[in-house]
Amino acid sequence: MRYSTIPVHSDGLATGFLHGPTPLRSGSRCITGHPRGSLGFTLIESLTASVVLLLAVVAASMALHAGRQHTLESEDQLQAALAAEAKLSQILADDYLNMKEYNGDDEPPGAMVTTNGTSYPNEAYRIGRRVTVEDHQQKFPGLGVVIDGLQITVTAYDQDERRVCTLTRFVPKPSQ
Repeated sequence: MRYSTIPVHSDGLATGFLHGPTPLRSGSRCITGHPRGSLGFTLIESLTASVVLLLAVVAASMALHAGRQHTLESEDQLQAALAAEAKLSQILADDYLNMKEYNGDDEPPGAMVTTNGTSYPNEAYRIGRRVTVEDHQQKFPGLGVVIDGLQITVTAYDQDERRVCTLTRFVPKPSQ
C-alpha cells in the first residue's frame, strides 16, 4: 500500500506543485523499477532488442537469397527450353537420312553453339544439351496402322546433370 500526501492521478503519476507530474518514489527507486535519474535502457532490454533485430535481418536475408535462387532456376528453365528447341529445330531442318548422325551429340554447360557456330550468350552458360535419335514405330491400334520413323529427344541439363527440359519428336520415315 502506498501512502502519499500528494494528489495521485489514475496513471500513477503524482501532481507536483511546482514541476508537474512526477513518478511516485519507493525507497531509492522509481515505481518503474529503474534507479532514480535513469533514463536509458537496461542491459537486458538492449540485448533483447539486439536479438530481435538480428532475427529480422537474418529472416530478410534468407528471403532475398530464396528469391534470387528462384530467379536463377527460372532463367535456367527458360534458357534450357530455348536451347532444346533450337537444337530440335536444327535437326528437323536436316535431311531425314542425316538425322541419325545427331545421336549422341552432347554439348556440356558453357559449350553450346548456335547453328552458325557462335557461342550462346552468357545467360545460357549453366545449360548443356544432349541428343538421342532412335528408330521407332508409332502404332495406331484402332486404325491398324504402324508408321516407321525416328524418335528424336533433346535433353537440356544443368551443371549438376539435372534434367531441366526434355523435348521429344517423332519423325516419320519418308515414303520412297
